[in-house]
Amino acid sequence: MEGAYAHNTIRAYRSDFADFEAWCNDRDLAALPATPDTVAEYVAALGETHAQASVRRRVAAISRLHRMFGEADPGQTEAVRMAVRKLLRARGGRQQQAAGLRSGLRDALIDACGTDLAGVRNRALIAVGYDTLCRRSELIALRADDITTAADGSATILVRRSKADQLGQGRLAYLSPRTVALLDDWLNAADIIGGPIFRGVRGKTLFEKPLCDYSVTRILKDLARKAGVGPDLVARLSGHSFRIGAALDMTEHGIDLVPIMHAGGWKSPEMVVRYTQQINTMRSGMALLHQRKAQRRASRG
Repeated sequence: MEGAYAHNTIRAYRSDFADFEAWCNDRDLAALPATPDTVAEYVAALGETHAQASVRRRVAAISRLHRMFGEADPGQTEAVRMAVRKLLRARGGRQQQAAGLRSGLRDALIDACGTDLAGVRNRALIAVGYDTLCRRSELIALRADDITTAADGSATILVRRSKADQLGQGRLAYLSPRTVALLDDWLNAADIIGGPIFRGVRGKTLFEKPLCDYSVTRILKDLARKAGVGPDLVARLSGHSFRIGAALDMTEHGIDLVPIMHAGGWKSPEMVVRYTQQINTMRSGMALLHQRKAQRRASRG
């Protein structure tokens, strides 16, 4: 799979199939090839402790490994489909959405950053993540040599590869003048001319390699706690919070779906619609009807 898939995808396949193999070994069952009944039983066991997204991902890994080795795909059998369907009906099919990093929360996190080298980096990271709508893997892969500045103080940056762009065609993302200023502060403080933008820092020591993707979520959560954000919201912050928050803000300001999709590199509107569902619901015909009725009652009173 090396070279054909992203490193994170390969790592996920390896981890997920290893879990399935260990489960099979404990029960003296074959993991490869696995029977449909074995996979269905595994799905039922996972359903007791895992979120539905994790279960679907595990089944996808099992299916992929079987196809790679020329074996029949148990994930496409009726037994496994029924097991997944039972899980969805028992626990509900709607996943909890990560919290969006809206502009107000973005500013609170930027204000919570320290004055040391890590703080300067984190201010730039929060601002760039929001402007570019990058996933965490895309954010840590951004490079200083891919920034193009404009006369008005804004800039564009090349997002070379993404989850939806495995062939690396890339997309250009916008950086506001405020974000460019914060980014310049970081690049100058760290003396970065080229290569990865967001790197590990220990005291005044700067590492050559980029941050690991898990560090982005940790930084978000740590800054949120410093900013006084409640524990429930902190728990829901993730690497997708940049994308969700920026999409919500653009929707609230009346920006159409197509520009939002372009800004975040979405190939289809499905996820954007899901992210912005709450705002769109508030704008629905029924909501507007109730608002107008309330306005008429207020005018009569």
